[in-house]
Amino acid sequence: MKLDTELDFQAIFNSLPSPFMVMNVNFEIVAMNQAYLDVTMRTRESLIGAYVFKAFPAEGESRRLLQDSFERVRDQGIVDVLPVLPYPILGKGGLEERSWSCTHVPILDKDGKVAYVLQSTQDISQLRQSTDLVSRSEAAASGGADVSHRLGMVQALNQTLLATAHHLNRIFMDAPNFMCVLQGPDHVFEMANFAFREFAGGRDLIGKTMREALPEIANQEYLDIIGDVYRTGKPFVGRKMRILLQNKPSGEIAEYFIDFVCQPVTDPNGEVSGTYVEGNEVTDHVRAEQRQALLIRELHHRVRNTLATVQGVMNTTAKSSATIEEFQDAFAGRISSLAKTHAVMTDELAQSVSFLHLLNQELSPFSDDQGLRIRLVGPSVDLPSQIAVPLGMAVHELTTNAAKHGALSKEEGRIEVYWTLIDTDRGSALLCEWKEQDGPLVIQPSREGFGSMLLNRVLSQQIRADVKACFDPEGFRLRMIVPLQAER
Repeated sequence: MKLDTELDFQAIFNSLPSPFMVMNVNFEIVAMNQAYLDVTMRTRESLIGAYVFKAFPAEGESRRLLQDSFERVRDQGIVDVLPVLPYPILGKGGLEERSWSCTHVPILDKDGKVAYVLQSTQDISQLRQSTDLVSRSEAAASGGADVSHRLGMVQALNQTLLATAHHLNRIFMDAPNFMCVLQGPDHVFEMANFAFREFAGGRDLIGKTMREALPEIANQEYLDIIGDVYRTGKPFVGRKMRILLQNKPSGEIAEYFIDFVCQPVTDPNGEVSGTYVEGNEVTDHVRAEQRQALLIRELHHRVRNTLATVQGVMNTTAKSSATIEEFQDAFAGRISSLAKTHAVMTDELAQSVSFLHLLNQELSPFSDDQGLRIRLVGPSVDLPSQIAVPLGMAVHELTTNAAKHGALSKEEGRIEVYWTLIDTDRGSALLCEWKEQDGPLVIQPSREGFGSMLLNRVLSQQIRADVKACFDPEGFRLRMIVPLQAER
């Protein structure tokens, strides 16, 4: 049914027969209805904006009980009840001893935070006076039975029950795991602790269905799971479950992983009336496991590549060696170079090595004090493992050949290496030029040795490098372009 006119909630508020008063979180009065003004004998002008304990001053236990109740509602977002509160109030004849029954309710803003505290209060002073009269009459008639004492026991029991409820509520709200209670087949949020609200991006949940409050999970499996628990009464336990959630206000939907438990909530008749959800986010743990699995696969890949490289080095070295001694020396040197490159990468968290380090690793033993014999010029370039291993071996072969047959075989011989980064159609690449000078006369080799094979085949095929070698009589030269994103 549609109303012809909009409801005037202010008029309804003022017409309520029970006294109501509203405070902000600083306990300053912002609104009250006429019944509240009547029972407190105050005017609206004297109360609006006033600090409640200045408008209604009191000391001792009465003040402490009332302030503690206000603070529980404000700080914990819970309803709090004071069944009997002795609290004096200024009346026409001065300060009057009065008794009240108070209920304090949190009013939440759009972000789910407490913005106001609503007080519903009833003056029970006459009821207490009547009870005292009955107590005295019954005490005289029964030879000392004290009804007032029994009333005090009931009030103490109520206070104990309230304290227990508040304690359990604090445990629920402050629990590190996220928790919520959903009512009915539509899964309406009845309770949600701070961890759940934070995980849900601080959204307003209470009173909304899960589909309304968290629309991004509508097409995921969670609504079906909770629905099955509600229909069958059988709990569900899930581990490392993937969920797409808007974890921050007005943020993007992101991927998370959760451990998730859902179990039925039953009414006094044993019928399922709702569901209880509890869990915790394990995204970091799952990501760590994924990284570990990736590293293991990478390790297997590298071990296979390294063993294949060692086998290739051994076979080619054997073919190009005339004697067993020559084979041993060449093979040991090449394996040593390979081991040094792997050692550097193992020490680096990024599993990379700088190109300058590869050069220094091989050429530094031949440098002089003036830095004239070995000249290395270029920017800082980090090489990933799949590029650094074959490139390191190539530098080793170039250095070994220069020491045996090229510029480093003579004292006056010099080597200059220049490199830079360039852009190619395959992305960023390393451009390197190796120049030998003042060595013996260079002669074109008559057969392909290991070094030539490494340059012409391995670098070209394994890391897609473009290699051009020039056997200039005045000195060997090499120019290569190495893509920094090697293809596997």
